Amino acid sequence: MRYATITGDVKALNGINLDIYPEEVVGIVGESGCGKSTLGLSITKLISSPPALFVDGSINYKGLDIMRVPQRMLKFVRGTEISMIFQEPLSSLNPVLTIGDQLSEAIMVRESRISSTIDHETFRTAVQNGSTTSLLMKNRDHRSKELIEEEAIQALKLVRITDPERIYQRYPHELSGGMSQRVMIAMALSQKPSLLIADEPTSALDVTTQAEILKLIRDLIHEVHTSVLFITHDLALVGHIADRVAVMYAGEIVEMAPTDELLSNPLHPYTQGLIGSFPSGFKNSPKIASIPGTVPDLRNPPTGCKFHPRCPHAFAPCLEGNVGWIEASPGHGVSCHLYGTKSAS
Repeated sequence: MRYATITGDVKALNGINLDIYPEEVVGIVGESGCGKSTLGLSITKLISSPPALFVDGSINYKGLDIMRVPQRMLKFVRGTEISMIFQEPLSSLNPVLTIGDQLSEAIMVRESRISSTIDHETFRTAVQNGSTTSLLMKNRDHRSKELIEEEAIQALKLVRITDPERIYQRYPHELSGGMSQRVMIAMALSQKPSLLIADEPTSALDVTTQAEILKLIRDLIHEVHTSVLFITHDLALVGHIADRVAVMYAGEIVEMAPTDELLSNPLHPYTQGLIGSFPSGFKNSPKIASIPGTVPDLRNPPTGCKFHPRCPHAFAPCLEGNVGWIEASPGHGVSCHLYGTKSAS
């Protein structure tokens, strides 16, 4: 995926290959500008085209290629199938509507789209054929305002808000950051999605509230039967919540492994640099290292491996081309010449 700019195309995503399984948390980590948020927004095509140019590839969701779903049909995928939590909750909530109004609206939008009794195969076929009108809930029960309010309050209870009736009546500016983020999670889950994309959902919160939100998301996965794509720049966060971690650099995934495996045995020099620059918390720990250089300009990226100008282990093949994806061990993949070229040994 590229961004068209007046100074040239920015190659924001390149060769991304990522699977997410039911009730699994996959973490995406990397420096600012590596393409993490662009990846999350691309999954539901929330990036407008232009300036975004989707060159090729596919996004397969339960057999449905979202890349080939017409724009007018995406409303049947967004929210009801895939929901998203954004970085700053107060910028995502409408300041002139109460929390209850916004939650109730999300529930009504869900019900006005697709009947919960429609199986996925029927849904997929209808979207592909452009016949989603037949799936609209024309004969659904028109629930009363009281019943919708009751479901909204239950959604607030689901995210462990202790006084949901009071919060239901409040406006966003009356809530703390942590409470606002709980409301955003409740709103996303009220759509009953199969996939929840969380784009740095704790970046504006203090560490105590961060821990509470992480535990909440982790607890809710099996309760609501959803999968989570958790985007962050903080390795400590993915260590607490993710089952697997993908490390991104300059628009590419350079390493992916189960969380414990990646944190204890990082293979790619970039991953090693990220972990090495993270404080251990111990008094006599070694001095924190840093990764030299800067993130490359993706309008004109380096030839070969994009990390080679900053890599302490770079050698001739790194300047010529990427080695491709190598399974270093079961479930642990890496894209690095150190593991794919015999001359590196």
